[in-house]
Amino acid sequence: MIRGLYSSATGMLANEVKMDNISNNLANTDTTAFKRDRIIKETFPEMLLHRMEKGRNPVEIGSLNNGVAVDEKFIDFTQGGLRETGSQYDLAIEGDGFFVVDTPDGVRYTRDGNFTVDQDGLIVNNSGYPVMGEEGLLQTIPGENVSIDDNGTVYVNDLEVDTVQIVDFDDYTDLNKVGENLYETDQAVQATDDYRLAQGYLEGSNIQIVNEMVSMIEATRHYETNQKAIQAADMTLEKAVNQVGRLR
Repeated sequence: MIRGLYSSATGMLANEVKMDNISNNLANTDTTAFKRDRIIKETFPEMLLHRMEKGRNPVEIGSLNNGVAVDEKFIDFTQGGLRETGSQYDLAIEGDGFFVVDTPDGVRYTRDGNFTVDQDGLIVNNSGYPVMGEEGLLQTIPGENVSIDDNGTVYVNDLEVDTVQIVDFDDYTDLNKVGENLYETDQAVQATDDYRLAQGYLEGSNIQIVNEMVSMIEATRHYETNQKAIQAADMTLEKAVNQVGRLR
């Protein structure tokens, strides 16, 4: 019974983490290019049980599970849908790759192409961090006609000025979210041409609301089941202590 309490408690804790993760995903449904987080759970090592009888060899009667824990949290980088904005500075990546931005903490990477131009003519993201081009900080001329082709080449009044820097990585599991829709990694960047830039569009999040709601219901039911198992074990222990073990 004591083991049952601990096993059920681990199930409650794991589903609490899953609920927090789902809630965060749903809260970012409308966040540009947001990539949902997913949780993988694993069971603790099972124990093999034997029945012990006097004068006989132990008889195998099966295995016992000791509970569950969150094994891994990873980012699902599935492509989000595109929506048209009409802004000449909005960019969406179709395919692989990330934009590069220069932050006070160093270079960071993002799929969020909701860009504007600051007072110095630099193309910046929502947090004001400059976007990197192949030649350095991506700069243009405010108020002028800016066009960006499928490969990221930037033209101001039909004059080529730079190319939007798009990079990719071998292992997406090594990318870490650092807030502000940015990622960091210690991996070496690599060039990629497996993408297409869409000017005047933004990539939406890859959150499927119906799927997240179904996962939330499942997590809630699993949590409640473990809660009831703890209550049942507690009632059994109470009877064992107060009734079965009472001296008459």
